[in-house]
Amino acid sequence: MEKLQTTTLKIKGMSCASCVSRVEKVLGGLSGVVAVDVNLATERAQVHHAPNGVRLEDLTAAVARAGYEACALEEQEEVDDSIERDAALRVQRREVMVASVLGLFVLILSMGPAFVPVLARWLEGVSPFYEFWAWVQAVLTTLVLFGPGRRFFGPGWKAYRHLSPDMNSLVATGTGVAWVYSLWVLGFPAWFPVASRHLYFDSSAVVVAAVLWGKYLESLAKGQTSLALRKLIGLQSKTACLVDDQGQERAVPTVQLKVGDRLVIRPGERIAVDGRVKEGRAYVDESMLTGEPLPKIKGEGDQVIGGTVDLDGRLIVEATSVGRDTVLAQIVKLVESAQTGKLPIQGLADRVVRIFTPLVLLTALLSFVVWMVVRDDLNLALVSAVAVLVVACPCAMGLATPAAIMVGTGRAAELGVLFRKGEALEALSHIDRILFDKTGTLTEGRPVLVGVHGAQPDEALRLAAALESASEHPLSRSIVDVARQRGMNQPVVEGFRAVPGFGVEGQVDGSRVCVGARRFLEQEGIPVDENAVNEATRLENEGCTVVFVAIDLRLLGFLALSDPIKAGAQEVVQALKARGLKVVMVTGDAHRTAAAIAGQLQLPEFHAEMLPQDKARVVIDLQNQGHRVAFVGDGINDAPALAHASVGIALASGTDIAMEAAAVTLTRGNLRAVVTAFDAARQTLDNIRGNLFWAFFYNILLIPIAAGVAVPFGVHLNPMLAGVAMGLSSVFVLGNSLRLKRISAFDEAVVRK
Repeated sequence: MEKLQTTTLKIKGMSCASCVSRVEKVLGGLSGVVAVDVNLATERAQVHHAPNGVRLEDLTAAVARAGYEACALEEQEEVDDSIERDAALRVQRREVMVASVLGLFVLILSMGPAFVPVLARWLEGVSPFYEFWAWVQAVLTTLVLFGPGRRFFGPGWKAYRHLSPDMNSLVATGTGVAWVYSLWVLGFPAWFPVASRHLYFDSSAVVVAAVLWGKYLESLAKGQTSLALRKLIGLQSKTACLVDDQGQERAVPTVQLKVGDRLVIRPGERIAVDGRVKEGRAYVDESMLTGEPLPKIKGEGDQVIGGTVDLDGRLIVEATSVGRDTVLAQIVKLVESAQTGKLPIQGLADRVVRIFTPLVLLTALLSFVVWMVVRDDLNLALVSAVAVLVVACPCAMGLATPAAIMVGTGRAAELGVLFRKGEALEALSHIDRILFDKTGTLTEGRPVLVGVHGAQPDEALRLAAALESASEHPLSRSIVDVARQRGMNQPVVEGFRAVPGFGVEGQVDGSRVCVGARRFLEQEGIPVDENAVNEATRLENEGCTVVFVAIDLRLLGFLALSDPIKAGAQEVVQALKARGLKVVMVTGDAHRTAAAIAGQLQLPEFHAEMLPQDKARVVIDLQNQGHRVAFVGDGINDAPALAHASVGIALASGTDIAMEAAAVTLTRGNLRAVVTAFDAARQTLDNIRGNLFWAFFYNILLIPIAAGVAVPFGVHLNPMLAGVAMGLSSVFVLGNSLRLKRISAFDEAVVRK
């Protein structure tokens, strides 16, 4: 199957969940588009489509037809996005101040005389003609509505034209109706009964000012929700010092760099690319990537990662990855992808939003008709209808999920946990079984050779090292290193072949050599004498891994290696159990070795002697039993299990991040981050549930009050207060989401206490 291509668009003009729904509908209707994820909080749309199946022009044109502006999100735009955001905030601030000052004057002119008799007499004394101050209110309100308020009227009208009214439509309709009605009363008072000759200029002006304040505070809060991502983007250098073939140095934008370029890195500078040190020696601070506070010494031939900092020496670095291919760029891409994703829990809000705005318009109309019929009170009917339109804004529902995802995944990234997709958050929060690989996950993955046994131990070690030098298995390095330390010359190996889950084989000096587990020798028909079996069994019972060496179908000896348990592994297991999870170990190691490790970690259930496909089968069997399974591994031999698990969690080193296929990657390779990932997922989902509850509760409570159901009890919601309440609902949801910035890394000391 051909891999889908993803195009990321920047969408301008979206204001609520209805906008998101409309953009998703128009983009999803294009030929070649498979799926669309639109995020209100990030103002991004990810369009998944067949390669060359749809043009960028088609995407932007579709968004334009829906009434919004779209453009492709380029790499440089990602870096400079904060500049545009700051400019937009300045415009919003100016509009808010203009609307507030003008609205305040309208409010004073409208309500001041009723509360301050002196003001009433003064205004009457300086008025050049009757209703002069009423006309001043009309002019000031018009300036508010068609000045700062134009951001509601233009998009609101476009939404009506597309038969998909949104928040802008509701605000524009409510304030517009009040403004038009007031102009009619002022211009043609004889058309209305005396009791209905009320002016609502103050409601229109103040509502616009209140909603603008809410949107401005919302924008400020949105900036805080994306702070973690901006920190990551801020680590990317914009310029670098390039060295040409003549040794001349010149500053160039990083977007112009290419693989093979040589860069000068001076003390205190941030490294601009992933590369290899060609000259020099310096301590490099990699804490932003590894979490390790101590800097690492880097010299000729060492790899360096873009975004890290040269502390004290001059380096010449040859670029091996630039632009979007760097580790840091991949991290940013993963975080953005997770933040743009849509969780299944959002489905309910999406279904409600599709019918929400039409229902609000119908409710406003019904409230107007009912009060006219029941009380024949045009004043009450109009105020109720306007209040319903203003208070019923779907902004809070639209922000409930994406705001929490932004903060939760951003904070998790700061703690070394990368969610590849937002969906992984929800999936991880529902996990009830967690399976761990052993070697390199629960153990250090750097085994120590503790003994060589057999009739010819030195020859067994020499031959084993020869074959293992070509293997990538974690046990191989220890065997090879010990052989080198003992000065053993490694013979040439021909016809090398690795048998996953069993061992390796090859030809050495014309003889066939097999190195691997006992089952490998049994499969090949190589006999193992009883004494070797007993000794190997004893070592395995002590937690050692035994590697057998045979030559020409004859056992030569066996090696015992011990892989120490990682620091904190036991505390991590206990912490996961305390969170209601059943922890299981799955390993390809021998049963007795696995039993010894499981005993030390207090794991009653484990699976040993598992081939890669067997690990995947264990995952599938548990899922068939109705369990939701997470698998934690190193992302290489465990790839099948990681792929089949409900959530795959890969422990990776910094340079492996771009290659990991798991849903969750622990960038610092720290086992404790597994607990952090679970805590982040569960706290984020709890936060989303809270956001959705309050978003729905707000509308369920205030829409009926705005419609006037509590009028018989003397309670009615003024349109001005409705505007304030609407703005505060969005601010509340964003403020609640920002609490996720308090997510902390798992600390084993807490468990000990």
